[in-house]
Amino acid sequence: MRRLNAARVFAGIAALSALVVLSLSPCPVRASDEGDPVVYARVIVETTALRTGPGAGFRIVRIAEQGESFEVRERATRGYWFRVQMPDGSLAWIDGNTVFNHELGPRSRGSRFMALLFAPPPLMAAHGELAVQLGTLSGSGLMALRPTWLLAPTFGFEANLAASVGSAGRLFMAGAGGVVNIFPTWPVVPFFAVGGGFARAAPNADSFILNEGTSSMLYAGGGLRMGFRYRLIVRVEARSYAFFDADRLVAQQEVSGGLSAFF
Repeated sequence: MRRLNAARVFAGIAALSALVVLSLSPCPVRASDEGDPVVYARVIVETTALRTGPGAGFRIVRIAEQGESFEVRERATRGYWFRVQMPDGSLAWIDGNTVFNHELGPRSRGSRFMALLFAPPPLMAAHGELAVQLGTLSGSGLMALRPTWLLAPTFGFEANLAASVGSAGRLFMAGAGGVVNIFPTWPVVPFFAVGGGFARAAPNADSFILNEGTSSMLYAGGGLRMGFRYRLIVRVEARSYAFFDADRLVAQQEVSGGLSAFF
């Protein structure tokens, strides 16, 4: 029953996120849409720097590649620099000699609202992620800390550190595994995780779920990252665990959510 409830929760989260993705998908712009024309700067060189100010002496915040486009907010009063909006909602300056400016036409109020609310997680330029999550593990409270080293936007190695406390006792888990990110440029990014490690159980005297001591652990699951403006990333997921030793196998399910930070 617990496994079924976890599956239902995760299915509901997936359905809600799918609606968000569909609402953010590009659609044709009609001339009758309200609003002013939107000007974009498309990178026409192999790479160019986005900086904190309108000049080559300012700090670089990101390297943009050929073909990327950014919404133009203003032009510098001195020099040929444009202030543009990055996908996470923050602003930076780009050299006007490295871009081509073009208009896409007016945007509807609905698309403006969604653009003001959602933004893709910074997976494309990040080297790591740190997730802090709270949830349940088969009815017991759970707190997890999950740092990830990203080898690419679509793949990384994760450390899974968690503690669970409930009526059955205390459980401490430490493991590692792989994380696969699907559609890393979307505002909602599905991901899957699989790995293993060990668990240390300290059950209550009347508990018969886990034996006291250390046991091996395997886990698998998946979830969603929902990206909002200014790098606010909400992460929800569900995982299944198998704890085993020479004499016993115990399965438990996690449903959790929390925040992620990229660096």
